Amino acid sequence: MRAALLLCLLAVSARADGRPPEWAQPVTVEGVDNLHRVTPTLYRSRQPTRAGMANLEKLGVRTVINLRAFDSDTDEIAGTGLREVHVGVLTWWVRDKHVVAVLKALRRREDGPFLIHCQHGADRTGLMVAMFRLVEQGWTKEAALKELREGGYGFHAQWKNIVRYIEKVDVARMKARVDAP
Repeated sequence: MRAALLLCLLAVSARADGRPPEWAQPVTVEGVDNLHRVTPTLYRSRQPTRAGMANLEKLGVRTVINLRAFDSDTDEIAGTGLREVHVGVLTWWVRDKHVVAVLKALRRREDGPFLIHCQHGADRTGLMVAMFRLVEQGWTKEAALKELREGGYGFHAQWKNIVRYIEKVDVARMKARVDAP
């Protein structure tokens, strides 16, 4: 009986592609490569095109969080109702203040659904999604790092500082900073 129940649970939770169901799931939208749904109100991707931004708006996205340090989305969102939150992050120099800014923005539920992106949707975006998983969803560091590295988002192993940041971050302290007004 126990074995049968376990098999049923495994069958229900398994995906044909072998991807864990709790990981961000691929979504196909023209003009938005490397797009995945993290939660019903949070997506992640690489830099969308202008047409991609219009398609994201049709998908229901209301706010775009741009992590690119030197590029805004002004041209890409022109003519849409999308709002940009620009938190310029240098991949090689991650700071707590950037993580706090992104997580605070994501807490403004009335501004969602959200898209987080950087140039490739892999490294800076992966970091912020991992921090969301830790602070907002209570994931372990190991689980968040596994999704970051193995989720198929294109994480570049050269950015060891991102992995170290996640390994060393004081999650309770970060949550307190995000909770602060």
